[in-house]
Amino acid sequence: MIELVVACVAAGLTAWLFRRKAKRRAAGAAHGDAITFACLLRHPSRGKRWLRGRMLIGPTTMAWEPRTKAGAGTALPAGLRQVGVRSPTMREAIRINGGSRVVVCASPQGEVLLAVMPTELPRLLTALTPGQNT
Repeated sequence: MIELVVACVAAGLTAWLFRRKAKRRAAGAAHGDAITFACLLRHPSRGKRWLRGRMLIGPTTMAWEPRTKAGAGTALPAGLRQVGVRSPTMREAIRINGGSRVVVCASPQGEVLLAVMPTELPRLLTALTPGQNT
């Protein structure tokens, strides 16, 4: 019984911390501050491999920062534009979070996929609007 109470308290505390962090990020974005959030990238030069990283979005910039050595030297292509948004396929859900959303983008180098959580999707889509990304 005590274990159940401790587990419920831990779950409630974790949920509260995640909501608090999301609210802070939303407030920062509303004030025009640069924000970062977790993002997976599938670049045409890397084949079918998903690369872990963080998306940095500011008032005048949008960049992807790799979190592993595998993503070193990989950057978002110039001229990136959104084509669509979809849920991950069953095959993709094995490698990435099944609850995430995949933003399909077109670029001169080929199709680029960005996977983000639904709470971060509006910020990414706003950054991908024409004239805002560099």
